[in-house]
Amino acid sequence: MTKLLLSSRTTRRLGLLAAGLILALASSGLAGAQFQGERIPARIPVISYQGVTADPGVVHGASQPGFFDVRLEAFKEQMRYLREEGYSAITAEDYEKWVHGEDVSLPDKPVLITFDDGTRSAQLATPVLEENGLAATMYVVSGFADGDFGGPHGEPGWYLSWDELKQSTGLWEMQFHAGPKGHMYVRDPPDPGCRSFYACRLGEGEPAYQARVKSDVAQGLGAMRSAFGLPDGWRGSSFAVPWDGAAEDWLPAYLASQFPVVFVNDYVDGRNNQRFRFEVHNPDDLEQFKASLDSPRFAR
Repeated sequence: MTKLLLSSRTTRRLGLLAAGLILALASSGLAGAQFQGERIPARIPVISYQGVTADPGVVHGASQPGFFDVRLEAFKEQMRYLREEGYSAITAEDYEKWVHGEDVSLPDKPVLITFDDGTRSAQLATPVLEENGLAATMYVVSGFADGDFGGPHGEPGWYLSWDELKQSTGLWEMQFHAGPKGHMYVRDPPDPGCRSFYACRLGEGEPAYQARVKSDVAQGLGAMRSAFGLPDGWRGSSFAVPWDGAAEDWLPAYLASQFPVVFVNDYVDGRNNQRFRFEVHNPDDLEQFKASLDSPRFAR
């Protein structure tokens, strides 16, 4: 089994950097390895949600915005299944330590539950998580929390504000997703095949392109540190690349130098987030959810 992972620590340790993608070969005996007397899991499922909806009429089609919002009843069923099957939610910091082989105490059946973007609909998930003794990680976009963007059709209040995000800390662990424009959908770039702010060149030369991306990351991290009272230099334990924003050769190497773990988007079977995160959509039934937890794509 081959694992592709963006990681600054792995880069330094192994001395292997190929456009920022770190290639680690997992040995066949890894699943049975022991670490301070505890069994190291060979894989940790990472579940990715965009949002939750209580609208019974939400559509199934991938071209519709509601495709990415999981129905509340389905989300309840999925979280109940995790609890009944003995899964325990871990933090992004736990996951980072597991990735890098560091000392970490993990439950028998760990799972990392993640939500992208900080949409207001995620508030529907909070009581469900509490009821099942689970917690989740929120990947925050500073431009969304600033109120600079509306919903898919320009709806106001689609995203949680900084104050609302701060009220959610505790059950929700906050991680970085993008800066003031980093999750912006580029509708009319000079390159019509490009849509992601981080990956798009926008007609720029290399120095201007790199400076723009670095500035967005720096501003977004600064906003998070200020909003949550985090120490100078905080970058979080993981970073989730918006859209397909790791396509450029330079970008993966840069992100690997900035964050301990980077989740990139592999588009597989009509889904993004297929490299170590499984993106749940509203048409998914419980059997599909169960299959995602057993996917070999999570193997180290």
